[in-house]
Amino acid sequence: MTNICDLATSPKLADLINYATCILSASVVPLIFALAIVLFVWGVVQYVINSDSESERAKGRNFMIWGIIALAVMVSVWGLVNIFTNSFGIDFVVPQVKEQ
Repeated sequence: MTNICDLATSPKLADLINYATCILSASVVPLIFALAIVLFVWGVVQYVINSDSESERAKGRNFMIWGIIALAVMVSVWGLVNIFTNSFGIDFVVPQVKEQ
Protein backbone atom coordinates (compact mmCIF):
# COMPACT_ATOMS: atom_id res chain seq x y z
CA MET A 1 0.00 0.00 0.00
CA THR A 2 1.40 3.38 -0.96
CA ASN A 3 1.26 6.35 1.32
CA ILE A 4 -0.88 9.10 -0.19
CA CYS A 5 0.85 11.78 1.90
CA ASP A 6 4.47 11.76 0.79
CA LEU A 7 6.97 14.43 1.74
CA ALA A 8 9.88 15.21 -0.55
CA THR A 9 13.44 14.61 0.63
CA SER A 10 14.26 18.33 0.64
CA PRO A 11 10.86 19.97 1.11
CA LYS A 12 10.03 23.57 0.45
CA LEU A 13 7.37 25.53 2.31
CA ALA A 14 4.74 24.68 -0.31
CA ASP A 15 5.57 20.97 0.08
CA LEU A 16 5.15 21.21 3.86
CA ILE A 17 1.79 22.97 3.47
CA ASN A 18 0.61 20.35 0.99
CA TYR A 19 1.76 17.60 3.35
CA ALA A 20 -0.09 19.13 6.32
CA THR A 21 -3.24 19.55 4.19
CA CYS A 22 -2.99 15.95 3.07
CA ILE A 23 -2.63 14.71 6.66
CA LEU A 24 -5.65 16.77 7.75
CA SER A 25 -7.86 15.63 4.90
CA ALA A 26 -6.75 12.00 5.04
CA SER A 27 -6.94 11.38 8.77
CA VAL A 28 -8.19 14.20 10.99
CA VAL A 29 -11.39 15.07 9.12
CA PRO A 30 -12.61 11.45 8.85
CA LEU A 31 -11.76 10.98 12.55
CA ILE A 32 -13.93 13.97 13.50
CA PHE A 33 -16.80 12.63 11.38
CA ALA A 34 -16.42 9.22 13.04
CA LEU A 35 -16.51 10.81 16.49
CA ALA A 36 -19.73 12.65 15.64
CA ILE A 37 -21.32 9.40 14.45
CA VAL A 38 -20.18 7.60 17.61
CA LEU A 39 -21.64 10.44 19.69
CA PHE A 40 -25.01 10.03 17.95
CA VAL A 41 -25.00 6.23 18.28
CA TRP A 42 -24.03 6.50 21.97
CA GLY A 43 -27.02 8.77 22.49
CA VAL A 44 -29.33 6.26 20.80
CA VAL A 45 -27.98 3.44 22.98
CA GLN A 46 -28.38 5.50 26.15
CA TYR A 47 -31.91 6.50 25.15
CA VAL A 48 -32.96 2.89 24.49
CA ILE A 49 -31.21 1.30 27.49
CA ASN A 50 -32.48 3.87 30.00
CA SER A 51 -36.09 3.91 28.84
CA ASP A 52 -37.38 3.85 32.43
CA SER A 53 -35.40 6.86 33.74
CA GLU A 54 -36.47 10.22 32.33
CA SER A 55 -33.23 12.01 33.30
CA GLU A 56 -31.06 9.35 31.62
CA ARG A 57 -33.27 9.45 28.53
CA ALA A 58 -32.78 13.22 28.44
CA LYS A 59 -28.99 12.74 28.50
CA GLY A 60 -29.25 10.27 25.62
CA ARG A 61 -31.49 12.68 23.71
CA ASN A 62 -28.91 15.45 24.21
CA PHE A 63 -26.14 13.21 22.83
CA MET A 64 -28.28 12.46 19.78
CA ILE A 65 -29.08 16.12 19.21
CA TRP A 66 -25.46 17.24 19.52
CA GLY A 67 -24.31 14.38 17.26
CA ILE A 68 -26.79 15.44 14.58
CA ILE A 69 -25.80 19.10 14.95
CA ALA A 70 -22.10 18.20 14.64
CA LEU A 71 -22.70 16.12 11.52
CA ALA A 72 -24.89 18.82 9.95
CA VAL A 73 -22.31 21.52 10.59
CA MET A 74 -19.45 19.41 9.22
CA VAL A 75 -21.37 18.39 6.09
CA SER A 76 -22.40 22.03 5.54
CA VAL A 77 -18.84 23.28 5.89
CA TRP A 78 -17.53 20.68 3.45
CA GLY A 79 -20.35 21.57 1.07
CA LEU A 80 -19.31 25.23 1.19
CA VAL A 81 -15.68 24.24 0.69
CA ASN A 82 -16.73 22.16 -2.32
CA ILE A 83 -18.67 25.09 -3.79
CA PHE A 84 -15.68 27.37 -3.20
CA THR A 85 -13.19 24.98 -4.79
CA ASN A 86 -15.43 24.33 -7.79
CA SER A 87 -15.97 28.07 -8.29
CA PHE A 88 -12.24 28.80 -8.42
CA GLY A 89 -11.11 25.56 -10.07
CA ILE A 90 -9.20 24.21 -7.05
CA ASP A 91 -9.36 20.41 -6.88
CA PHE A 92 -7.11 19.44 -3.97
CA VAL A 93 -8.82 20.94 -0.90
CA VAL A 94 -11.89 18.69 -0.49
CA PRO A 95 -11.02 15.25 0.90
CA GLN A 96 -12.24 12.39 -1.25
CA VAL A 97 -12.28 8.65 -0.80
CA LYS A 98 -9.89 7.04 -3.27
CA GLU A 99 -9.67 3.35 -4.08
CA GLN A 100 -6.27 1.88 -3.41
